[in-house]
Amino acid sequence: MKKMVMIFTFILMASLAHAYSGGPPDQKTSAPGEGSCTDCHSSFPINSGDGSFAIDAPAGYTPGDTYTITVTLSDNGQSRWGFELTPLDQGTVTITDAANTQQSSAGGNTYVKQTSTGTYNGSSDGPVTWQFDWTAPTTDPPESITLYANGNATDASFGTSGDYVYSTSVTLGRLTAIDDFGDGALPSLLSMESYPNPFNAVTTINYNLPSDGKVNVSIYDIRGRLITELEDSYKSAGAYSVTWAGRDRNGGNVVSGIYFVRLAVDANSTTNKLVLLK
Repeated sequence: MKKMVMIFTFILMASLAHAYSGGPPDQKTSAPGEGSCTDCHSSFPINSGDGSFAIDAPAGYTPGDTYTITVTLSDNGQSRWGFELTPLDQGTVTITDAANTQQSSAGGNTYVKQTSTGTYNGSSDGPVTWQFDWTAPTTDPPESITLYANGNATDASFGTSGDYVYSTSVTLGRLTAIDDFGDGALPSLLSMESYPNPFNAVTTINYNLPSDGKVNVSIYDIRGRLITELEDSYKSAGAYSVTWAGRDRNGGNVVSGIYFVRLAVDANSTTNKLVLLK
């Protein structure tokens, strides 16, 4: 009887590990009222590792517009990966990479998570990325929408121990439509987004100014060191863009890794993460 119990327990644990690798249970994003991946992967407290977990999304949204959302996870010493993200009940998710991402729903909320292939098994240290499209709501759009996510960096043991769980969120403020300019509309919030991101050649940084001001757009490395300035001038309110080809202030190519683009307008600023892959 003991042998049968041990066999059953082994099969159950293997089944759970397989099921989780194919996508974690819903409602594990650290959103209000939800749990986190540490409910199952409990070896270490959430955000106690030295890895990096980020959601790349616009700082603001225009109702009805569609945005590409990128989730990036890295952690030295780990080699299997997972995530779960929810915009709660706001907007619509479209899966654009069915091999690596999938969606589900529970409690009226939508969840995006990795597939079995999307665990990127064997990708040591990372970073690994997942992408999908999100369309902002048009009916009663709120002043702001928050995307919540958990990431799981594992040692590829196919168990639930020894894994590091990370939690992050990003809030998108509602914008006034600006690019039509037929009605003279101007952005209501300072915002910035970059596409593509991650990138391996050139990324375009789009930013919106709600008022006139002195604008500075600069790139920094993960240690906070200035790499280059892309813009440093006075500009009127409106929409602008500038490109970065992964070069420093002397024109030399920088190495692959995580960088930050900072948009500063007078006393206000916003910062986005960039991932350069070569």
